[in-house]
Amino acid sequence: MEISAASETDVEGASECLASAFEADPLMKFFFPGPAANRQTLVVEMFALLLSVRIALGMPVLLIRRRGKIVGAVMGYDTRNVEWPHTHRDQWTRLERKHVAMADRFEQLKGASKRFRPLAPHYYIGALGVEPPMQGRGVGASLLDAYCEISAQEATSTGTYLETSNPRNLGFYQGCGFNLLGQSELDSHTSLWSLFRPRQSA
Repeated sequence: MEISAASETDVEGASECLASAFEADPLMKFFFPGPAANRQTLVVEMFALLLSVRIALGMPVLLIRRRGKIVGAVMGYDTRNVEWPHTHRDQWTRLERKHVAMADRFEQLKGASKRFRPLAPHYYIGALGVEPPMQGRGVGASLLDAYCEISAQEATSTGTYLETSNPRNLGFYQGCGFNLLGQSELDSHTSLWSLFRPRQSA
């Protein structure tokens, strides 16, 4: 298995991989409350749009394939503060209209994220996911290390920041060198943990 940068032709496979990985994630249930079948369709569409906009902006999107099939993906932002293209913003607005709670809940997430996010320039991981049958085999750790290595190669980046709403992920991220910065509560059922991996000196 090799890690490679994603292209637009990878969006469908990568979005399905991430949706599978996040099927039971508390944050997806927070964004899209309601029947699981309806939620999963929206989650796939959400990840497809997030992947597409990051690829369009030249942001980090890395994939792992096994026998040609995408089994893991990680995506996020580098240190640049850039606006989404108008086309993608319009697509996001249409997605929000499909679920009445989505827009408000993403705003809640943004507010919680600001509490602990480092002020110094850094890379951000928006999503890291591995297909359930491939979990526990080092795929996620390999993607994480590759992403953090890209961050470390940028002179202005102080490290890599991420959030998780799944408490089972905390041990994994801390074992990969991330420090816990704090915990926020999105609602009575959903917590958000903020973590940061400092840039390693060469």
